[in-house]
Amino acid sequence: MAKNIIKSVETKGVGFAPILRFYFEKCNIAQIIDENVPIDPRRKILTHGQASIAMITGILFQALQLYRLCKFASDRTILSVILPGIAAKEYFDDRLADTLDAIFNYGIGNLETLVTKRMIHEFNIESDLCHNDTTSASVYGECSKNKTANSIKISFGYSKKHRKDLKQLVWSLSVSSDSAFPLFQQAYSGNTADVETYVEQWHKLIDLLGRQDFLYVADSKIITKENMAHIHDNEGFFIAPVPMYKTYKTEFHEALDRHDHEILIPYKGKINRGFEIPMTISHETKDYPFRMIILYDHGLFARKRRTLKNRVAKTKTAFKELNKKLNKYKLKTEESIDKACASILTKYYTTDFFEYSIKNNPIVTYKNKKRGRPAKNKKQDKIAVSTDHFGVGLKFDKAAFEKALYRCGYYPLLTNKSREDLTIEAAMMAHKNQYKSEHTNRRAKSGYNLEPIYLQTPERIEALLFLFKTALQIIVLIERAARKNISQRDKGLDNFMPNRKDVRNPKTEYLLAEFQDIVKGEMVLPDGNTYGFVSELNELQKDILLVLEIPHEVFTYQFLFDTS
Repeated sequence: MAKNIIKSVETKGVGFAPILRFYFEKCNIAQIIDENVPIDPRRKILTHGQASIAMITGILFQALQLYRLCKFASDRTILSVILPGIAAKEYFDDRLADTLDAIFNYGIGNLETLVTKRMIHEFNIESDLCHNDTTSASVYGECSKNKTANSIKISFGYSKKHRKDLKQLVWSLSVSSDSAFPLFQQAYSGNTADVETYVEQWHKLIDLLGRQDFLYVADSKIITKENMAHIHDNEGFFIAPVPMYKTYKTEFHEALDRHDHEILIPYKGKINRGFEIPMTISHETKDYPFRMIILYDHGLFARKRRTLKNRVAKTKTAFKELNKKLNKYKLKTEESIDKACASILTKYYTTDFFEYSIKNNPIVTYKNKKRGRPAKNKKQDKIAVSTDHFGVGLKFDKAAFEKALYRCGYYPLLTNKSREDLTIEAAMMAHKNQYKSEHTNRRAKSGYNLEPIYLQTPERIEALLFLFKTALQIIVLIERAARKNISQRDKGLDNFMPNRKDVRNPKTEYLLAEFQDIVKGEMVLPDGNTYGFVSELNELQKDILLVLEIPHEVFTYQFLFDTS
């Protein structure tokens, strides 16, 4: 019987680290940071660029707290693959915090512009349409140790996750319509209103892209006279949904009532439609000629119709329940009943569809005129007592309801771009793609745990958000490369998802997960030499590397660990 000549094999996880290393090097992230952010001469081992790469890797592997990087580097081979030659002990939290401080002091926006410009050039990112959206991020702890006057203030504000007990910051993120590639991010104080962020973000995009003829797509909070006038006066272009303020709502309803034709727009197997009207906005003695584009969407109609019918049904039910409670407790006067009726209509937004009337049908009862027991054989005198008895009648305005039902599928957009440069169909698609920025925010907060943030100084939080956005950029670049090459070769990935072949729209998270079991192994041979290896790639993993345009050699021991 043959003897077992190999006593033990030591393995450590490699995972998808070689893929990250390939993209980090192609984007030149560490070098750009090191060329611009000065380092303390006493730092001999870990540069700011390398520390930044380590923290980005920690974000992608969900080692989010700085103090966890040392253990992460020690337990796995990830960082030794991406940053060879650096010991795990070098990633201690104080050293990483120094890098965050240095990035903030240099200027986050300046550094971000340099890194993103490199990515845009290297991967040919298109930027004709830019989407912007904001979200709130909760912060644990006080976070009130501002070191500089120009940093954000962590404070209470309107929480989009309804956590009024936590302090927060507001995070604004702009993405390109090209694969939702993150272009620019900026943190704001926790009580900042979204409306105050859009113009500044628009200027940041101009600095980044070196152009201002892109179409800036945002939500309805950009529609203020000041914002629109500023962008228009500076030769920029925007498009956004119109908020239903009284002026806009009146214009919108009048347009629906008097228009006589609509153009048909094919969309996802159905026919949407739309039309437009000119709309003039006056601001500071100047008139601005804008376009109100009104679109009809079948999906929106179905949702709004269902909601409208539910509101009407709930209103009727609420009035039935109210009638049962009348003339008792706090509902004994006409004023209190009127207030209760009005609150029902307000709650369900059905004031336009119902009219209520309060009727008093007093109940007359009789009681003895004098107190006490009457004398024997003597009839007691009676007096009449009238008691209010209210009832509520409800009248449904069917004509108003039908009119509202007709308006259900329509929604208005406002833009300053001319009809020649932006057709109604293109405007519709620009707005529908606004989900890309919202999707990126959801991805950041769910898949990569943007919140809660544990750092205690606002300056370091702002720097970490820059690294967090860089991590999202790498995720998008991987996904974009895979889908682009799959489309060009007209063949998807086989056996990628359970029981599915020819997958053509893979997500980065699932692509990288295919490499999670890749390990590095080392064994001592009988002659005393050490033999190293990396797990052999299967056919699916090779195919993924092919669509990512990454050579298979990056997953070899010689490439990753052989320093000879």
